[in-house]
Amino acid sequence: MIRKIYIQLFLIFILIIIFLLLFFKYFKQSNLKNDFKVKVEQTTIAGESLIEDLKYLSTDREGNEYKIEAKKGNIDQKNPDIIYLENVNAIISLGSSEYISIESKFAKYNTKNFDTLFNDSVYVDYGEHFLRSEFLDLSFENNLVSLYSDVRYQSGISSLRADRAEIDILNKKTKIFMEKPDKKVKINHISKNGNN
Repeated sequence: MIRKIYIQLFLIFILIIIFLLLFFKYFKQSNLKNDFKVKVEQTTIAGESLIEDLKYLSTDREGNEYKIEAKKGNIDQKNPDIIYLENVNAIISLGSSEYISIESKFAKYNTKNFDTLFNDSVYVDYGEHFLRSEFLDLSFENNLVSLYSDVRYQSGISSLRADRAEIDILNKKTKIFMEKPDKKVKINHISKNGNN
């Protein structure tokens, strides 16, 4: 009888260990690791931490990379996980050798979850697709890139203007729409040789 109880406790213990191993391997909150590669010149200017020539690299388990570079960065004194960046370049390298390039004058970068809010003259280059807007919100938790405020898109055969564009990073689906339902997305066809 006592032997059966010990066997049952042992089996329950094994199941708990297997459950914990599976949870930490597959369901952990963030599967990104970060390598903080910085040529740091820490100076104190009016109580601020200034970082020059900032480079940050994040890689997930599937081999996708997110690299962000900036000329200057200021660490938020109230929340040290937030860095305000200037003259920003970012590249999202997808496992299938595709990449998304993002440029802006400013960005707000969260070092914990890697989410980034780009603003002021945002340019996105994705293959033969070019997008421009005033704001771009990159969320790794939602696997979503959201562009808004005067969004302009251009490809080889068309251009358009809209209020908002959303790109799903994983399945590469794009939604382009207006904020108000009574407004319409403006689409222009670019004729190259008259046969299009």
